[in-house]
This record gives sequence, structure tokens and C-alpha cells, in this order.
Amino acid sequence: MHMPSQPECTFDDVAEVSATIAEGPKNKYERLENRISELETMLRQKDGVNTPNSTSNLLFSDSAINGLGLASPTSNLSSIYRDSDGGSSGSHLSESPPQHASTSLGDNTLSTYGSDLIWPNWPPTLPSPEILRHLVDVFFVFHPHATRIFHPPTFMNSLSFPPSHPKFPSLPVLHAICAIGSLYTAAVTSPPHPNFDEVAPDEIFLEKYRVKEQRPDSFAEQHAKLARETAERHNSLGENLFQVLQANIILTWFYWSHGRWVDIFLSSAHSMRLSVPLGLNMCPPFHSITKSERPPSILTPARNVIEDETRRNTFWLAYAAERQHGCGNGWALSLDNQDVSQLLPVRGDQFIQGTLVQPVDRQWAQSRDLLLVHPENQTDSFILYIKGTILISQVKAFNLRYRSKHFAGDPTVINVYDDVSLQSDSSVDPRGSAAFIELDHLVSSFRASFPGHLRNPINDNVVDNHLYTACLMPHVATIVLHDPHAEVSESGCISALKILTAARAILDLIYNVWSTSYDITLLDSFCSFCWFTGGRVLVTFLRAALDAKSVDQISTLRAEIDFVHSAISKVGQRIPMAYRFSKMLEKKILQECGAALAEIPSFQITFPRPLEPSVLQALFDESAHSDNNLGLHETLHESGAFLSLA
Repeated sequence: MHMPSQPECTFDDVAEVSATIAEGPKNKYERLENRISELETMLRQKDGVNTPNSTSNLLFSDSAINGLGLASPTSNLSSIYRDSDGGSSGSHLSESPPQHASTSLGDNTLSTYGSDLIWPNWPPTLPSPEILRHLVDVFFVFHPHATRIFHPPTFMNSLSFPPSHPKFPSLPVLHAICAIGSLYTAAVTSPPHPNFDEVAPDEIFLEKYRVKEQRPDSFAEQHAKLARETAERHNSLGENLFQVLQANIILTWFYWSHGRWVDIFLSSAHSMRLSVPLGLNMCPPFHSITKSERPPSILTPARNVIEDETRRNTFWLAYAAERQHGCGNGWALSLDNQDVSQLLPVRGDQFIQGTLVQPVDRQWAQSRDLLLVHPENQTDSFILYIKGTILISQVKAFNLRYRSKHFAGDPTVINVYDDVSLQSDSSVDPRGSAAFIELDHLVSSFRASFPGHLRNPINDNVVDNHLYTACLMPHVATIVLHDPHAEVSESGCISALKILTAARAILDLIYNVWSTSYDITLLDSFCSFCWFTGGRVLVTFLRAALDAKSVDQISTLRAEIDFVHSAISKVGQRIPMAYRFSKMLEKKILQECGAALAEIPSFQITFPRPLEPSVLQALFDESAHSDNNLGLHETLHESGAFLSLA
């Protein structure tokens, strides 16, 4: 009998969760392979090897985890699958991981609690199955987006297969999860915080200082590099492209958390560009009418609802990562909003259950009044989070394109007022244009339009991570929109008044989460940027108060800034990017105020801090309809000036 030189292996078809398409039958080769696996297990047992009889044993037991000083995620993981209230997401966390990932696990430690089950073809670049499973678990429990970029039951099921199985997660994905999972466990090492006594905290190219450190890469850095290398290889070969996209997004989160701006910019841009040939930025019937040899998507059609919605969620997370990072600079984005014709995600409980929601019952990215109309049966905190990101993106696009549109004579950006006082120091002032007025109204109305059950991100000491971030977004959008036109030395400037109000609204939201038992280091990474943005505005007003010698307001503003700085520094204990923002805020305080800080007395602030709406409206009316031709500006020492209301 002639035997082949190598065995020809096939694999069982995997039962998809809520799959709509039946899989094919097993063949005799699959049965033979299963029998071989059983015999190998019996041989190991005969040799006295204590081999787990189920892949579920790869989960850490609580005793093993506690003995290593690790967070225990398994009790929380089941709550992810049970989350079916349709109202909130990311609010199920009740435990916090350790603050520092400084302890590594050696081979001797692993052997103490059963690490014997390792597939013969286990990839050598991956950690042991136990460590990998632990990192996957903490990723799903502690990262706010993990249960949206993956369908948790499907992903966990895929880990139970041997690495050579086609359903086993791709290496780029697993390496990326290992990298970002290091933020939430002491089982592996993470890079130390940069020394900002030697490096400017706003330095873009940190890597040139990294090469001077002469230290080996941490576990997290090693796996970030492996994720990028394997993703590039898959990318060039056209293999597992959707998983390559997922890995790139997770890497972007890793880079963002560690303040690696060059990598954030390139990785987030690559994710957006890759989503286009994958056809994820649009959904039928909104494909191009151009005749082309290339299909709208090079991916095969989704096999079921879960796969379809996972692709959609992944696109929106790529969109969110690029838009949120882009909020901090004036550079063009990688994909125009007008080229996004995609459905918004479904609710979290519908995603977990694989519920089909017809397009007629959902909103599109291009839906009219998308940011002000939120159907209660198709809205949860993650959807509001995506909408808030769209709002920020629209503000950035307006600022980015205003001058060129004005030059081209676009009527939407032409100032409708002839009052010269509306002009800022620049040659043109957009605040009187129809486009600015419409966008300003959209920003100011966004949070008030939330459904009643999603108005408050904190209920009974439980913080909804996505909703909390969504509540910060309109305040950041206000600052980004009005800050270029704010004249803080002119106390009646409406733009100055609006950014001060927004900064203090951010301050209130910081206090609200600070006053709970929630571990604020687990908040979405964008939150620390929002807090920094609010703190930066307060520093600008502190400088104005110092110039005006307004003692009471100086003390109040200094106390507010100190509180913002304390919150960012707290997050910075785990997240290097937040640590960087805290140092950037310190630098701005010194630049703006310098030696005058030593003369500022301590002061106890009270909450809430925002100005009373009635006072704001009165001041706005007084400024907008002034009879003394001051227009948007009043003198600094006028009664009713914003410093007197601080």
C-alpha cells in the first residue's frame, strides 16, 4: 500500500453562533485526526502527565490568579455575554486590574498550575496557552471596545481549536491582544513611562529617544512588533485581511495608550484605507456607479448576521480611532465623511444574540438629523459614542476646509453679518456663516438630544464607559470649534464664554467619575485627551485672570486646574498617554503663568462649576445685541464679564 509522504489534514467545520448557513458533514480524515488526538492524550496520561481534559482548563483558576497577583477576569467575562439591557455598554466592570505590570511569569511559575497542554504546532512567537488565554480574558473584561470588535462567544470558541485550524485566530490579532492586554495584568511586562525631564512631553518622535535607553523590549513591545510584522506579511499576501484590519485597530489602541504619536497616525490611517477595499465604509445600495473590474469589496460575503455586524463594528472602531486622534491636530484625515455610507451598529445585546435588524429600522451615516434623532429601540451608549465621534469629525472638517471654501466663494461659509466687530484677528471670521451657525447649534444640542435613559453616564456608582466618553465629546467639539476665535482678554467674547463653559462642564464630568469607586484608569483613552483639552482652556483663562489681577478668580481657576491635573495624573499611573498629557499640562501652566503660580493661594472648589444657563444667555444676548457697537466683545472689567462669573 502506498503511503503519502505527508498526511493530508482537514478540519471539522465550526458551528457558528447563530449561523444561518449549514456547514458540511465530517469526513473520514477528520474522524481519523480526532482519533489520533485521543490516542496521544491517552499516551500522555499513561506516562503520568497531568494533562487537562478540556480546553476550558486553560482558563486561570481564581486561586492561581490570586497567587500571582493577577486580576481575576473570569467572573466578569460571563457578564459580557449576559449584557442584554440594550441601554448601556462597558458598564459591567466591578473589579480593577493591578496598576503596574511589572511581574513576569517564568517557566517554573507556569508549571505549578498546569501548563502541560500545548499543541504540537503551537506558534513559537505566542506565549503559552495559559498566558494567552489570560491576556485574552483581561482584554475582554477591561478594554471598553473588546466586545464590539469581536463577538465574544465566537472568538472564545475559536481559541479552543489547534493553531493550524482555519478558525483559530490569526497571529496578528493574537499578538495585538497580547500587547494591549499587558495594560491590565501583572503577569507580563510593559514599557516604563518616558522620562519627560529629558524629553519634551509633546515630542512627536519619541522613538529616537527609545533607541538610547539600551533596554530590552518589554513583553508588550515585543508583541506589538510581532503583530505589525505578521500583519504586514498577511497584508502583502492578501490573507486574513479582515483580521489584519482588526489587529491594526488594536495596535492603534496600544499606540494611543502609550503615547506613540507617529505609530498612532500611521496605524489609524492604514486601518481606514484598508477598510475601503474591504468594502466596510459603505453598504449596499450605496456602492459606486462606476464600472470597474474590481468588486465593491474584496471580502467574501458575510455568512451570517454576527459576521456582518462584526465587520460593521470594526469599521466604526477604525473610524473612531482615526477621528479621535485627528482631533488633536490640524492634519487632513484619511477618509472623507462623505465617503462613509454605512449603517450604524446595532445595540450591544442584539450583537451578542445575533439579532437581525433590517436597514429600514436603522440609521445610516448619512441619515438626516443623525446626531439629534436617536430611536430608543436602536440606541445604546456605543451608538452614541460613534455619533459623538462623527460630531467631532464634522467640527474638524469645518476648521480644516474653511479657508479654502471661503476663498472659493462657497456661500455656506460667507459671513452673513456686515458688522466689522465680528471679525477676529484673522482676515475672515466664520462665526457669522451659515455653516458655522448650523454646526454650533448641532454641537450645543447633541447631549440634550440623548434618550432619557441615556442622559446620565453614572448610575448607582456604575460608570458606562462609552456613554461617559460620549458626554465629553460635545464639550471638546465646542472647544475645537470656538477656541480659534476666542479672545479671552475681551470678556464678552461669545467664543471665550463658550470654551470656558465647556471646560467647566468637562470639569464636572471629571468630578462625577472621580466621586465613584470606579477605576478611572479603565476609561476610554480619549477621555484623558478630553480632560487635557478642558484643562488647557482653564490655563488660558488663568493667564487672563492674572493679567486682570482678579484675585478670587485666580484662586478658583488654579484649584480647578489642579483638580484636572490630579485626575489625568491618576489615569497616567496606568496609561502612559495620560501621563504624557499631565506633563503637557504642567508645561503649559509654567509657560502661561510661570513664577506667578507661587503667589496663588490655595482654594477649595465646589461642584457643579458651570455657569448658570440664565446668566450665560443674558450675557450672550447682551453681547450679540449690544447697542454700543462692541459686538462680540466687552471690556475685561465690565459688570457681568465672564471673569466676574467664574
